[in-house]
Amino acid sequence: VDIGKTSQPLFLWGMEVSYTIPELMSAQQLGRPVDAQKYQGMQLKWQMDIDEMVYIGDTAMAKYGLLNSTAVTTSFVDAGAGGTTQWTTKTADEILEDVNDLISDCWAAAGYAVCPSKLLLPPAQFAYITSQKVSTAGNISILQFLEDNCIALKINGKKLDIQPCKWLVGLGVAAGSPSVATDRMVAYSQDKNRVRYPLVPLQRTPLEYRSIYHITTYFGKLGVVEIVYPECVLYRDGI
Repeated sequence: VDIGKTSQPLFLWGMEVSYTIPELMSAQQLGRPVDAQKYQGMQLKWQMDIDEMVYIGDTAMAKYGLLNSTAVTTSFVDAGAGGTTQWTTKTADEILEDVNDLISDCWAAAGYAVCPSKLLLPPAQFAYITSQKVSTAGNISILQFLEDNCIALKINGKKLDIQPCKWLVGLGVAAGSPSVATDRMVAYSQDKNRVRYPLVPLQRTPLEYRSIYHITTYFGKLGVVEIVYPECVLYRDGI
């Protein structure tokens, strides 16, 4: 047990919400409270910034997220019978092999103690395996085929949780000539003892009356994803 502290900064985040007295009066007459609408807009911005910080961090501050951490191992998927690595050119069995290879490699890196329980895919690949049938005679999608036949089902006793994530598009290592960014898939265990994010609640200043404006500022802090065990996360590019 290493009790040395691995510190991560918390970055101050703030946004001012203001509206005028005429705006407030008009909103009351229309039955559409402008203060509540602006609060909802501020909340959406706060949640979107947290989402970005969790998944890809902030490159300007040299901080990384769950999907692009420098502590996690990255590799390419193998080419299929069609000669390419993209899933749209592969069969259902080849896609299953890619997923099983990723899961087994991550399981092995963790000393066969922790098997990944979650798989994140780019939206296009997720849509492809959801809509594509296993074969012309089959009645199940490739997604269901993966859930039913992935090794994670036998090891964890539950189906692999496969979800789309927009941040994975073009996040992989560049390949080809001319080189272009590839799409990435990520396997990990959604467990706070292995991956976590310090979420700080929002606070607000007292409402201030300035001229015809009602003004208040909401503020909080954005943390950095803590990958406690990098061995329990694995990236695979080229899908």
